[in-house]
Amino acid sequence: MSEKFGYYKPRNITFILEFLRKLGISRGTIRRQIQKIWERLGYEVVDATIHGIKYRLNISENTTDAKILTTSKFYDLKEIDALECEGHKSQKDKVFIDIGANTGHYSLSLAKRGFTKIIAIEPNPPTLELLNFNVSINDLDEIITIVPLCIGQGDKVPFYCGSGLGTASVIRENSDNTPPIYVETETLINILNNQNIIKIDSMKIDIEGFEDQALFPFF
Repeated sequence: MSEKFGYYKPRNITFILEFLRKLGISRGTIRRQIQKIWERLGYEVVDATIHGIKYRLNISENTTDAKILTTSKFYDLKEIDALECEGHKSQKDKVFIDIGANTGHYSLSLAKRGFTKIIAIEPNPPTLELLNFNVSINDLDEIITIVPLCIGQGDKVPFYCGSGLGTASVIRENSDNTPPIYVETETLINILNNQNIIKIDSMKIDIEGFEDQALFPFF
């Protein structure tokens, strides 16, 4: 997806859907119905500016992206507020580690809220492409460093994407018959050392059931 931002800008009747979102009623069942309308209109990828952040969103294959586009509330606002609050305790650079960065919602949001160094870890190639794009169009390359690796032991591992881009994982679901891709791994401690991270103010980890394996070396 090398097209410039705006190439996938919504058109025609979608202004009504955007109006409903801004009106504040796109929640729960109504939000899900609005998402289905987007899908029936044939939108798979959408370029949008939401709450001051530019996004290229894959709404057909990524549940998180679909929610960012369609929910009236700022998506995962409480979680992001909590991470920001921890960052305020720092007297120096505010460091955020985003493990399982997806297309960048947490990293972009906290960069806009004053974090000065962010490490966004994301191994899934199609998701990684959107993450790189979203960081670039928001001019946040100096703040957000993208690490295209999976947390692991330093070898290649199978990575399963059958349930959607936002739920890809090294753990295979029973219903997933999609052939895996293979991604490079590295231990979290090595990634932090390689990025010269000596302290962490906030961290989000969402790697679909592999969280304990990522954090176990620290205990």
